Amino acid sequence: MKRKTIRDRILEYLADHPEGVDDDELARALDLRARQQANSRCRQLAAEGLVERRRVGGKIHNFLIAPERTLAPPVPPEPVEDRPWFWEGNVQQVVVEYLRKAGYRIVRFADTATRQPGKDIEAESDAGPLWVTVKGYPTGTPRTRPSTQAAHWFKQALFDIVAWRGENSAAELALALPDFPRYRSLAERVAWLQPVARFSFIWVMEDGTVEVVKRV
Repeated sequence: MKRKTIRDRILEYLADHPEGVDDDELARALDLRARQQANSRCRQLAAEGLVERRRVGGKIHNFLIAPERTLAPPVPPEPVEDRPWFWEGNVQQVVVEYLRKAGYRIVRFADTATRQPGKDIEAESDAGPLWVTVKGYPTGTPRTRPSTQAAHWFKQALFDIVAWRGENSAAELALALPDFPRYRSLAERVAWLQPVARFSFIWVMEDGTVEVVKRV
């Protein structure tokens, strides 16, 4: 018999608890190794439109979305515990919520906490697919300054854009970054590439607002 995945177990548990369950309770009930497992899986299910996450009594609760229910307006992005706002996973979550509000259907997004491979965000609109590469801002290491490491991350994201453009000439592409002067400066230096590779910058601010700089 095929073993049930954590995803399947979460969906079954939420189906039996229509009152909603927070991440801590879900992790205990399913005997998960860490609360983060419940958090990351539920955020993924929310992006897929299967689970609704909304604040109840000061905590985020998970609710299974029945086919006949209408999804309530998305709640403000929920930061992951012990991670700064500019961590990649938090930047990704803000962008996912922004795109949903803008009318995109979220196909999938990678679990940044476990470094899941694949495109960071895949979405769709009537115009076609949207692929987004997301980077956070580094805190640095004893040997590497944050600004130096940020340049490396920026180059990695640009490589994603170039490779994806070769993969699909029609897809909408975007590079999402937290709003830091270092990233803004790097973006200005490659402004010439935007109309060539045909991609947009998505800037995420500390307060959760988003600025989209489209290709010209």
